[in-house]
Amino acid sequence: MPSHVKGIIFGLIAAVCYGLIPLFTVPMKEGAAADHLSDASILFYRFIFAALVIAVVMVAMKRSFKITRGELVTLTYLAFLSDGSALFLIDGYNYMSSGAATTLHFMYPVMTTLIMIVFYHEARKLSTILAVLMAVAGVALLSWQPDGETNIRGVVIELISALCYSLYLIRVNRSRVRDMDGLKLTFYVMGIGAFIFAAEALRQNDFQPVTTSLQATNLLTLGLVCTVVTNLCLVAAVKRIGSTMTAVLGALEPLTAVALGCLFLSESLTWNICTGIALIIPAVVIIIYTRGRKA
Repeated sequence: MPSHVKGIIFGLIAAVCYGLIPLFTVPMKEGAAADHLSDASILFYRFIFAALVIAVVMVAMKRSFKITRGELVTLTYLAFLSDGSALFLIDGYNYMSSGAATTLHFMYPVMTTLIMIVFYHEARKLSTILAVLMAVAGVALLSWQPDGETNIRGVVIELISALCYSLYLIRVNRSRVRDMDGLKLTFYVMGIGAFIFAAEALRQNDFQPVTTSLQATNLLTLGLVCTVVTNLCLVAAVKRIGSTMTAVLGALEPLTAVALGCLFLSESLTWNICTGIALIIPAVVIIIYTRGRKA
């Protein structure tokens, strides 16, 4: 099989696996009381499972775990950004459908572009401006409810999630860990992130053990499929087809979340959600291609 075909397959797998997050998270947030877990507990188990699996992979590949004190500080900062993105993403499920929430999270390339223009004096282009306007219109539509009201709180929470992830990406590329092995970086970000969520759950006196098979199955899937497989496939895809095409394939993330939400989570697909998605995804793709050509 040609290398670029493998890259496309890896990119699609990564996007679909990330889009599965709501399918295994919502049942523990909104399901039966026996299966309920707090957001901090869900993310602790997801991240600690992922960190342990990546550690096993690193040992098998004989990768070094050694880091400097300065790198530890940077990795801790990055873990807070990664945690913020993950926490706000699933918190948004409380206020809107998981498909709409994932679509808003997918705004992170738009956020990244705006930050680079405002704070790093990146050149403005007409295509970028039009794409941003399309994305803003899409956000406005996703905030509109069928009963005529607006869901401002859910939209703001998901935009904060996208902002955290965009800041994470920017800081990874502009910090002392930019040349660090990808597996090592992911291991420490996930591991530190898990301890942050454990501390937060304990602070809230809301740390919950895994007591049901549904919880165990969902948490293992979140850690293995939605985190480890996603990261490994992303790395494999970038090596074969480049970051731009891999990012474009990421448009399958919100589409997967929307489809599964309708099929398995009884979420409705309204006209405003369809139109908002139809505006945001092309806008993100335009921005990715614009930045890709520039790079």
